[in-house]
Amino acid sequence: MVQAVFKSGVYLPDLDLWLDSTRKREFSLISHAHSDHTGRHERPVLTPNTAKLLGDYLQKSDPVLLPYHEPFDSPAYTMTLHPAGHCLGSAQALIESKDTGERVLYTGDIKSRPSPTNEPLEVVPCDTLIIEATYGRPEYVFPPEEQVLETAFKTLRMWLSRGEKPVVQGWRLGKSQELLHHLLGQGFDVLVEESIYLGTMVYLDVGVKFPGQIRMFEGQWPDGWVVLFPPGKRRDVLKTFRRKRTLEMTGWATSGSMPWGRGADASLPYSDHADFNELVEYVQAVAPKQVYTVNGFPELASGLRELGYPAVHLAGRGQKQDTGFQMKLV
Repeated sequence: MVQAVFKSGVYLPDLDLWLDSTRKREFSLISHAHSDHTGRHERPVLTPNTAKLLGDYLQKSDPVLLPYHEPFDSPAYTMTLHPAGHCLGSAQALIESKDTGERVLYTGDIKSRPSPTNEPLEVVPCDTLIIEATYGRPEYVFPPEEQVLETAFKTLRMWLSRGEKPVVQGWRLGKSQELLHHLLGQGFDVLVEESIYLGTMVYLDVGVKFPGQIRMFEGQWPDGWVVLFPPGKRRDVLKTFRRKRTLEMTGWATSGSMPWGRGADASLPYSDHADFNELVEYVQAVAPKQVYTVNGFPELASGLRELGYPAVHLAGRGQKQDTGFQMKLV
């Protein structure tokens, strides 16, 4: 079986291949445009939509633009990208060894629930699976999105009816475009922070349709409007406005032990990742002979072992280079 280690990204030494390395490499996959999965590699391989979202970030690189389902051929392997459902352009990588025929699937970040703005997740059978574990604890099981969104809409309408100024908080790429689509579809007037606006313009450019007009927040906040901001910028830019109420949309709201609130008036469990049960279901669907989990929590790997899958969590800090090779079951 192909071996894997985690060290500022996933490395497959048998194939000399980096996946989502955050350090500059000669050649590496970039599965999607979030900064914790990118590096200014000499030759990054990524989908055309991910390249559009990254803009000038790779201006000194020689990128390999690889559309979904089109193979990239190398002497040691063939790589094919498949939709991951996480954000526009996000990709899983299926790597097939020419020496052994083994099929290795690296998921990157995935979302299995339907999205109005992303290419839907594809189930890709494999022999070895390397899967994200962002919400890899059993406590992270999300309610149906329709239920969460209905609660969000009712909350926002209540605040607006009281003359308050609602702020919806979500990460600028992926989640914000989903939330914007849902809000516009419900008839809300929405102003979006500049980085969200610029990302949304890329979505529009590649053909994603939104059920309303996209407007950028430029310092004016009319009564009756909702603003959509990423975490971190809200306090500085909006500090002069009175009667603000903040609704945070995050998967961490499922847990009572994580510091997910960050001063929000309300927080609802909405994520652009798969929850614990969905991660387990995906493993069962692709039916691997070996599983590595990366990022997030090791409980996903231990839960998979209880189900009979040889699984190990690849930790980043303090891990020896060969730790990932050990497939001992506990």
